[in-house]
Amino acid sequence: MQGIDFSRHNAEVQQVWESYRAGRPIRTPMMLGANPRIWLLNPALNVAGVTWQQYSADPEVMFQITLKCVDYIAHNLPFDQEMGIPKEHWENYVLFGNVIEEAWFGAEVIYLEGQLSATVPCYTGERKWQVFERGAPGPFAGIMGQVQRFYEYFVGRAANYEYHGRPVKVAEPTPLGTDGPLTIANGLCGSQIFEDMLQDEPYFHTLMGFITEATIRRVQAWRAYLKLETRPECGWLADDAVQFLSAKSYREYVLPYHRRFMQALYGAGPHSMHLCGNVQRHLPALVKELNFKSFDTGYPIRFDTLRDEVGEEVEIQGGVKVNDLLNGTPQEIRRISQHILTSGIRRGGRFIFKEANNLPPCVPLENLAAMYAAVKEFGKFDTAPETGFIQGNP
Repeated sequence: MQGIDFSRHNAEVQQVWESYRAGRPIRTPMMLGANPRIWLLNPALNVAGVTWQQYSADPEVMFQITLKCVDYIAHNLPFDQEMGIPKEHWENYVLFGNVIEEAWFGAEVIYLEGQLSATVPCYTGERKWQVFERGAPGPFAGIMGQVQRFYEYFVGRAANYEYHGRPVKVAEPTPLGTDGPLTIANGLCGSQIFEDMLQDEPYFHTLMGFITEATIRRVQAWRAYLKLETRPECGWLADDAVQFLSAKSYREYVLPYHRRFMQALYGAGPHSMHLCGNVQRHLPALVKELNFKSFDTGYPIRFDTLRDEVGEEVEIQGGVKVNDLLNGTPQEIRRISQHILTSGIRRGGRFIFKEANNLPPCVPLENLAAMYAAVKEFGKFDTAPETGFIQGNP
């Protein structure tokens, strides 16, 4: 991006986030969810043509490409983050994509040309009971062992490494979280899991309990390995597959496993959750039953009604859907952004504007600039609302 005064930008960003975290925001903050796929799958950036499979097979390749992506984001993507060379350090991280949990339970990882990795449902039809015959995987077994090896490589590599004159620190690895028990079951069994939910309840509940308990043990083991707090007060969860369920079915068939997971690993909260897809009907139950007070949303979301449904104390992250950002014009992005920002979702101040959900490769930078300009124009508060939000909450 040309013409950005990084020092001025960073000073404004600090003020925006400090006011938001203090509970009296001066403007709605804007975030972007972006990872190395925006670099790897953009031919203009990845001129060497490194594939996702090559990136996933070699820790040095992953280390270098992730740094290049973080560098690219810091110098090109306009949103409320520190831009330019960081004041303190770069943050690097191990990322294999949303395949590691299904692969951990036995699914095959495949690599499609020009895409990320994926898995194929492996416990279908008469094979569905084989998941139990295989047994619960150990916390560091299979692909989790690969994640551990890459993480240790990253830590060792970063120990005496500088990038553009700044040290590199390595973020906590992904086995500390989960994509959610129903999403994992869907990845392992395909759509059959929803048939079993209604037609073979013993199997469904056995599988959901099996996945939930194995995941709890994995998170506990990784916390011990990383010397982290045994049971933090606040936590997070994801489970995109709940978008396929009615509110009634979610409460009956999946909520008990979410409750088991959260109670085993976290204190009373408040907690945060990522949910892509058509999930709005589930959010009130998650607020009431499990004390989720922050939601990272995707699409579709009815911003004009959501605030009334969950209350002003609940943080919502969401915004322009990614296919609009990818294919729209700056004028269209401004119009869409204005519509969201003036919908009523900002009431109470607990809204973070972002893409819905996770930035794809090759989004025109002009569209991101239009989105950022819109939040600066339509996201201001004349009088900072009292949100009740304090530092340390989601």
